[in-house]
Amino acid sequence: MPLTDPTFIGQVASVTGAVVRVRLREDMPSTLVMIGGESYRVGQIGGFFRVPLGYANLYAVCTQIGADAAPHGSADEVLGTILETDGQSRLSGFRWMTIVLFGEGLGSEFERGVGQYPTVGDEVHLVTNDDLQVIYGWAKARKGTISIGQIAAASGISADISVAGLVSRHSAVVGSTGAGKSNLVTVLMETVSDGSLPNARAIVVDPHGEYASALGDRARVFRIRPNEQIGERPLRVPFWALPFSELQLLTLGGLQPNHEATIRDLVLDMKAAAAERLTTPPPPETLTADSPVPFSIKRLWYELDQFERMTFRTTGNQQTADQAYEPEAVGDACELRSDRYPSASPYNEAPYKNQRKRNVERHLELMRSRLKDARYSFLFSPGGGLEPNLEGEIDHDLDDLVREWVGHDRPITIFDVSGLPSEVLPTIVGTMLRVVYDILFWAQDLPIGGRQQPLLVVLDEAHRFVPEGKDSSAHRTLSMIAKEGRKYGTGLMLVSQRPSEIDSAVLSQCGSLIAMRLTNLSDRSKVSAAVPDDLGGLVEQLPSLRTGEGIFLGEVMPIPSRVRVRKARHKPVGDNPKLPDAWQVAERPDGALYAQALANWRAQSTSADVGTVEGEGEEVADA
Repeated sequence: MPLTDPTFIGQVASVTGAVVRVRLREDMPSTLVMIGGESYRVGQIGGFFRVPLGYANLYAVCTQIGADAAPHGSADEVLGTILETDGQSRLSGFRWMTIVLFGEGLGSEFERGVGQYPTVGDEVHLVTNDDLQVIYGWAKARKGTISIGQIAAASGISADISVAGLVSRHSAVVGSTGAGKSNLVTVLMETVSDGSLPNARAIVVDPHGEYASALGDRARVFRIRPNEQIGERPLRVPFWALPFSELQLLTLGGLQPNHEATIRDLVLDMKAAAAERLTTPPPPETLTADSPVPFSIKRLWYELDQFERMTFRTTGNQQTADQAYEPEAVGDACELRSDRYPSASPYNEAPYKNQRKRNVERHLELMRSRLKDARYSFLFSPGGGLEPNLEGEIDHDLDDLVREWVGHDRPITIFDVSGLPSEVLPTIVGTMLRVVYDILFWAQDLPIGGRQQPLLVVLDEAHRFVPEGKDSSAHRTLSMIAKEGRKYGTGLMLVSQRPSEIDSAVLSQCGSLIAMRLTNLSDRSKVSAAVPDDLGGLVEQLPSLRTGEGIFLGEVMPIPSRVRVRKARHKPVGDNPKLPDAWQVAERPDGALYAQALANWRAQSTSADVGTVEGEGEEVADA
């Protein structure tokens, strides 16, 4: 093309891989260029540029703009070089721009990646709206793309993302509080469930209980205290699905290695006996204490407690079962009531204490309190036929549970885990995801398997589940999904306001990054290190993004783009309060409602109908 082409803005000065340094035209009077009645700004961070190479065009995005250092001289000369006062800019000979190549176009076809590189002296042109139609036209002829908003740099161009890139390559959504992450997740889930993808399957792990209000009509919602009138289901996680180490820490706390090994063997024996009663008993050689086989944890407590309390007529090696005293009062495993034996004598005489006792009374008391704690009833007394009897027999197995979770007729499953105790939240979430992932893994040749019907797992507040430098059930499960899930049809979407606290190994597995407004320096540094391709310079835009805007990078959108996400059909509960409207209401709320708030607190529910209040501070209905 001739140098008089209005789109021509400079020439290639150097090439380092995909990073190209461009020297801008000296005779360009202004950075505002008019082409075909449209105005374009030269040197906008995130703007697109074109490098013609014969019949092909290379496309690049601007990551840096500047001017060469001024010549040596006096301060006045330096100041005069930088701050121009005459009409002809003296900086025009020093202006440069750094662009990063991301794709190649031939005619009306666009392809991600670069097959050839420019060389010194090649022309660099502005990208016009016609070029943008070529760049973003990649999605028009393809199936499996969904629209979530508009391209911020061009009016009227839809922002389409690849479903395959979203699910199979993993993704991360990061942004400060109030940047629009919840709205983006809601928009994605709305679009996935709008009927265009009738066999879609997604799980949203919701630690704040905010998505049910926005997606409830398209999702099956599970929570600890469900509102069954609107179709919510109780969240049940059977304790026997937990790995032994997690169950031990949750119920008994830390133990001496020898005691831990002994109790592990007891659990294995109980699982082996119960496995024989299953509909399809597993081979005995495959069983371990970690196997998801039911057993009675109440019976385990009862037998451990009984062993600690037993007293004998003899001492030392002569203590055998026939030398033990009969209990004065027989306990009950189902009611967690201990046997009562004759008290051991403090002197060297009968009754003698058990010489082999493990001295784990404190641990057993913790176990008993956990089993009776109503906050953990979803785990130890889950109901729904999942709670084993004393022989380890159950009415419903894990297949029924997973069918209820992801085998229903709606495309989205919401696990509202806001009611879970915070100390066990990572353990429970990790166990739920592990159960689902393992069943889909072993069903990979069946129509319900992950390869036949892929699953997307959306994890809000991801830094709580995969923190840097820590280990938990959730951390291990999510690390495994991040590394192996792509092969078996399970995708992961991490959503976090603190990307600096997310495990680097997990974040590095995300092939796509959606970065919304981020102001914290350490968070931006972590994002910059995780940016796909060589586009770290775009991270500098993050503090200046508007609410609802995000930079989409990687497999989810082949073109690195600044996108204005549309508003969700229904706002999540976690959306910002309506200020100042909420403070402009003339009448202040009734102070007696604090009694209802207290009832909600005690009932662990935010529902407005937990209790009713009559009179000042009088609570007349308990939860």
